[in-house]
Amino acid sequence: MGQVKRELERVEARRGKATEIAIEAHVLRVCQFHEDAVYETGGDVVEAYKVGNARYDKDSLGKIFLSRRDMTDHIKYVVENAAMECWACAKNREDD
Repeated sequence: MGQVKRELERVEARRGKATEIAIEAHVLRVCQFHEDAVYETGGDVVEAYKVGNARYDKDSLGKIFLSRRDMTDHIKYVVENAAMECWACAKNREDD
């Protein structure tokens, strides 16, 4: 079980770094009211690939990704699976 847990932790770390890259590229956004809510901006994922590739070239990502392709696959995953809006703001609006 320990090996599976470590691999899950590595995948979560990659997704976290991919989310960070997408936020830097303005493809994803952190809600101004809810720090744990990330959602789409409607930006083009290609911009996140550009930011990620620039950071990959500068070796500023460490060894978190297995390859450049691994990085872009994780960026694609987090962007495609991001919410359309902040979940907390949407819930608050529905509760009113």
